[in-house]
Amino acid sequence: MGHDVPPYFKTEPVRSQLHLERNRLVLTCMAEGSWPLEFKWIHNTTELTRFSLEYRYLIPSLDRSHAGFYRCIVRNRVGALLQRRTEVQVAFMGSFEEGERTQSVSQGEGAVIPAPRIRSFPQPQVTWFRDGRKIPPSSRIAITLDNTLVILSSVAPDAGRYYVQAVNDINGENKTSQPITLTVESK
Repeated sequence: MGHDVPPYFKTEPVRSQLHLERNRLVLTCMAEGSWPLEFKWIHNTTELTRFSLEYRYLIPSLDRSHAGFYRCIVRNRVGALLQRRTEVQVAFMGSFEEGERTQSVSQGEGAVIPAPRIRSFPQPQVTWFRDGRKIPPSSRIAITLDNTLVILSSVAPDAGRYYVQAVNDINGENKTSQPITLTVESK
């Protein structure tokens, strides 16, 4: 009969991997042990395959729904083993969700302009513009960590069309929001 060896892993997958949409992804289950070895693949808690001799799992064209945790189970007649999970992250950028909007503020008062929302992974770099020119932070104008634009004390020249540009550093995509027109009303 000989000594049957239960499955064991020679190498474990990376803990996390970042990919672009539409890329091909091949996951492998590098196990050893007495043959036949059978493999099954799991995404988060969903079983993707039944047990088979296929030690690879192929996604021909990634999209954001493929993000999550993957692992294989390997078994033979003497045992079964769960692979360490690998997190698959998929870089993507959606579109700005809101249309044009207007906002008004009285002269001398503060104006708070939240950044238009966009879905992106990773979080995009966001730059504010007014009438086509980049807005540098100053003693009067602050940009918060969640990219809200805060004008501490509004003056007439603050009126104009504001918009943001969002850049995803991983896939290089950039998008420009619809404008937010700010009017400054004199008291």
